[in-house]
Formats: sequence, C-alpha cells, structure tokens
Amino acid sequence: MVLRRIIFTGLLLLGMNMAASAYGAELLSQFHPYINIKEEYSDNLNLTSANKKEDFMTTVQPGIKFSNMDKMSGVDFDYALGAVFYGKNSNLNYISHNASLNAKYMTAQRINFYLKESFIQSEDPREREYFTTTADNKYVLSTTTDRAVYWRNVVAPTIEYQFGPENRLGVNYRNNIYRTESVGGQDSQEDYINPFFNYWFDKQNGISLEYGLTYGKFAIQPDLVGHMVKGRYTNRFSARSSAFAEYTYSKRTYAEPSTAGYDIHEPNVGMTFAFTPTLNASIQGGYYWQNPETGSGNSGYSFQGDLTGSDARTTYKLSLQGGYKEDLFTSENLGFTRYYRLTGSLNHQLAPRISIGCLGSLERAMYETTDRTDTIWGVTGTASYMPLKWLTLAMEVSHRENQSSVDTASYAENRVMLTMTATY
Repeated sequence: MVLRRIIFTGLLLLGMNMAASAYGAELLSQFHPYINIKEEYSDNLNLTSANKKEDFMTTVQPGIKFSNMDKMSGVDFDYALGAVFYGKNSNLNYISHNASLNAKYMTAQRINFYLKESFIQSEDPREREYFTTTADNKYVLSTTTDRAVYWRNVVAPTIEYQFGPENRLGVNYRNNIYRTESVGGQDSQEDYINPFFNYWFDKQNGISLEYGLTYGKFAIQPDLVGHMVKGRYTNRFSARSSAFAEYTYSKRTYAEPSTAGYDIHEPNVGMTFAFTPTLNASIQGGYYWQNPETGSGNSGYSFQGDLTGSDARTTYKLSLQGGYKEDLFTSENLGFTRYYRLTGSLNHQLAPRISIGCLGSLERAMYETTDRTDTIWGVTGTASYMPLKWLTLAMEVSHRENQSSVDTASYAENRVMLTMTATY
C-alpha cells in the first residue's frame, strides 16, 4: 500500500512538472524578440521652406512581441527601444520608444473588458494618428519645425455588459498625454469618458446611442470642456449591406477669458457593403454647421468613404474624408479646421519572400484660427525581401510636400530608409 502511494505520488509530481514545463515552453514560444537596424536619410529634417538641414540617421532598435489572443481573451504586445544617431548633428541623438498593447477578457457573466495602449517617444516632425497602422497612412495636421523629442501615451480601457448577441451597454475611457521639448509646442492632456448603448430590436433594425465628455488641459491655451451626443439608427436591408442615419451634436467650451468656444450640428446618412468576405466598403454624407461664441460660423457638406480589400497576394485600402477636423492635443493644437483628405495604400506579394507596396495621401486644410490654407501631399514606395525565415530586408522611399499660403509653413522633404530586421 505504501509503495503504491509512493509510486502514485511520484507519478503525480512528475505529471505536474511535465505540465508546468509544457505550459512554460508554450508561453515562451509566444515571445518573439527582434532587432531592427535602420539607416535613414532626410533632405529636410525640420520640414522648413528655407535653411534646410539634411542628415543621415542610424537607429539600433531591439524589441519584443508577445501574442496569445483568442476569441475570448488574450494580449497582443509590441515594444521597441531605439538608439538614434545622427551623422552630422550629433546633438540631436536621442532614445526612442514605441509600444502598443491590445488586450481583452470576455467573461461567462457577459461582462467584457478591453484595453488599448499606445506609447511613442520620437522627434519626427510628423506624427501618425494613434491607434492607426502604417497601411492607414494617416497623420495629424500639426507639425513641428525642429527636431525636438516628444512623447505621447494613450490608454483606453473599456468595460461593457453584453445582454444579447449584439446588444451592449458600457463605457469607454481615454487618457491621452502629450509632452514635448519643442519651444513652439505645448503640453496637453485629454481625459475622455464615453458611455454607450447598442440595442438591436431584431436582426434588421438597431440603434446606438453615446455621449462623450472631454476634459482638456493645455500648457499655453485655455483649458477645454467638450460634450458630444450621437444617435444612430441602422437597417440591415440584406445579409451583406446596411444603411444608417445619425445625428451628432458637439460643444466645445474654453476656460475664461477665452471666447473661442463653439458647437457643431451634423446629420449624416450612409451605407455599408460587404461585397465579399474580403471586400468591404462604406460611404456616408451629411451637412454640418458650426456656431462659434463670437464671429461668423462655418457650414458645409461632410462625407466619408472607405474601401478595403484583399486577395491571395494583394491588400489595399482607400479612404476619403471631407468636412471638418478638430486638431486638438497635438504639437500645434490648430483647432477647428475645414478639411479634406484622400489616403490609400497597396501591398502586393510578388513572390513568397518578396513584396512591394505604395502609400499615397492628399490633404487640404483651411484653418479658422489663422488666415492659412495648406495643400499637403505625399507618396511612398516600399519593398521587402526575406532571404531567411528570421531575416527581412526592407527599403522605403518617400516624398512629402506642403504647398501653403503661408511661406514659412511650406516645405518639401525626400526620405530614404533601409531596414534590416532579425526575429527569433
């Protein structure tokens, strides 16, 4: 009897040890360290119209990725730490950071948790919109005219109660902190609270309601309190298509003595189409009118269209936007702006280990705070080659230009970047 107990205990401990080892091995297999080595050239470091500076930049960027995402829970994480060295302007050398996190946990009690985070430390005069990808090709309007280090951290948790296949009641929160060493820039912080409610009466008809409360703090400009209310009705008139009508009201109030506040009314109608499982489109149009606290207001048509598609070897995105944009919590905080933007991206797999791509954008911005109009356009070509499963070589060539009504805001820049990435 004693011998059997000893044998049973030994087998149990051995099994537990093997299970722990297997779990540990599986967990370790989800970590993927990597290192990027970049060589970059810019003929206009500060995006200026005169006194242009050119330089070569070398970046050594180790990083790590982790992913265990499934349908119910998991984490996608990516972090890279970079040491950036300038060839001619060594005083500009700095340390960069890039981190992204996407996590979720869906419980059996139908209470779901989600978390997104984005952190960047850079001194690139152009800043990509957070929570977007390279393929989206979308940048904020504000730019800086010096190579000053800035950092931005955005944390966005969500909690919701799911009381039907598509019915949700929950709240989003966003904390967006921006800090810059630029003399002309300003620090800011956004706290955004966004309760929402989605309810479907049946498979064809549903409504969504949401409210947004914004608290904005600025180092130079007056602080901001913002309100947003949106309601949408959606009708699925086929298995692959739907139509919707919505109305959005926004109000921006700045701390005294500022009188720069305003409110915006914007009704919209639109449609979404799923032509195939890999080809989707949406289009919407409406009208907006802005009522400022002082002075005359603005009004005009608003529209947006998006097309995404893919096949075995090609993926592409096309996005069109028009109406207005609020450039807030950025290096310049340009505020309410009449705005139009067209962006596109395409990537094609020439061979199993060779791919090429193209990015393009065209933007026009008419600022309300200054007598200035910008026409910004850019094009980028990319190519990558994977000679080994763990090694990728990439090249990127780009041109970006701003044709502004204010001479000091105009610029043209050419960039070339070569990257070698080794992944374990």
